[in-house]
Amino acid sequence: MKKKGFVIAGCIMLILLSTSAYGEEDRGYINANFGLGFFSDSSATNQITPGLNYDIKANKGFAVGAAIGRDFYGFPRIEGEIAYQSNGLDKAVKGSRKVTLHEDIDSLAFLVNGYWDFKNHSFWTPYLSAGLGGALINVDDNSSYVGNDYAGVFAYQVGCGLAYAVDENLTIDIKYRYFATSNPKFKFVEMEYATQNVYVGMRYSF
Repeated sequence: MKKKGFVIAGCIMLILLSTSAYGEEDRGYINANFGLGFFSDSSATNQITPGLNYDIKANKGFAVGAAIGRDFYGFPRIEGEIAYQSNGLDKAVKGSRKVTLHEDIDSLAFLVNGYWDFKNHSFWTPYLSAGLGGALINVDDNSSYVGNDYAGVFAYQVGCGLAYAVDENLTIDIKYRYFATSNPKFKFVEMEYATQNVYVGMRYSF
């Protein structure tokens, strides 16, 4: 909770330091993101044995995404994004008992995102983001704690970032994103899915 509080406070400070001023024309753009994905501990319920609850833990992984969108004059920036993330499964924990897990949990998300850019007269632009869509969550593990299966679920994201205009067309940025879905239900388990991601992005406007 403290980490989330620091992130939110940092975003607010960036917003307060900016001087609002919008661009003069609508522009299309393409965007690519590369980063790290930190899997939040997941509360899970075994589908085979009712009442058997445990926590699923996973290692940090990688996250990538690509988007195409439009920056509207005086309005939020809107885009469609495809995002992929993979985390290595670590262990299932039930009290003092720990069972080692293997392989991965992956997500492929399709999102419609909105960005509010706090444009100003400098090369730096802080922004907030939010998005809705769907995701395909895939688990690949040879234990009865997770199993091998996939599920389609509702997905959403919220985040903030800071962009730097290299020139008239190219922008680079760093962003934080909280990504989560409705609980995926697999053959062996129903679990929570949420990640906190940090990206470096590149955006080309045309």
